[in-house]
Amino acid sequence: MIRSARAGTLVFMAILLSALSGPAQADCARIKPTRPGEVYLLRGLANIFSLGLDEMGKDLAKAGIENCVFNHSVWESLADDIKERSYKGEVSYPVIIIGHSLGAGAAPRLATRLGKQGIPVTYVVMFDPVEPTVVGANVLEIINYYLPKRKDNKLYPGQTFDGILENVNMTQYGGFTHLNIDKNKQLHRLIYEKIALMTDPAASSAQKPVKK
Repeated sequence: MIRSARAGTLVFMAILLSALSGPAQADCARIKPTRPGEVYLLRGLANIFSLGLDEMGKDLAKAGIENCVFNHSVWESLADDIKERSYKGEVSYPVIIIGHSLGAGAAPRLATRLGKQGIPVTYVVMFDPVEPTVVGANVLEIINYYLPKRKDNKLYPGQTFDGILENVNMTQYGGFTHLNIDKNKQLHRLIYEKIALMTDPAASSAQKPVKK
C-alpha cells in the first residue's frame, strides 16, 4: 500500500474536480490516514442539502480514514480518476461509497463502473435515492435506506451482481424524511461500525483488484 505517495492524492483530486465542474464543490479530509481504505461521499442537489455526509466525513477523518465529499455530478470523472490511480497502485482498499438523494443514485453507478474495471467496491450505502437504480458485479455489499415515492426508488441487482443487496423501507421506523435521513445519528453509527471492521488494519479480508 503506497501511503507516502498518496497522502495528498485525494485532496489534489478534489481540487481538480471542483475546478473542472464549477458548482461541484468537494471537501477532502486533510489527514495522514491511519487506516486503509478510501470513502467517497456523494451529495445531492446544489451542495446545500446532504450535509449529513459532511458530518460523516469529519467523523471518518477523526478515525483516521481517508475520505472526500463530492457533488453527485462528478461521479464519472471520479470513476476515471480511481481507475487511473488503480493502474499506479495508488488506490487504498477497501473502496466505500455513500450517497444521498441524487448522490444515492450516483453511488451504485460509480460502484458498477469501477467493478467493470476490475476495481472492487466493498460497501455502498444509499440514503433515499429519487429513482430506481441497478448495481453490477464486483460490489460486495450495498444497502438502500429509502422512503417510498410515487416513482420507484428501490435498488435492483444487475445480471452479474452476486453480492449482498438490501432495500430497507425507513417509513417503518417513523420520523425520517428525504431531508433528514442522511443526518440520522443511529444510521451513522451502524455505518461507522461496518466501516471500522472493513478498515481494520489487522483484517485480512479486504477486497483487492481483480487481475486481468
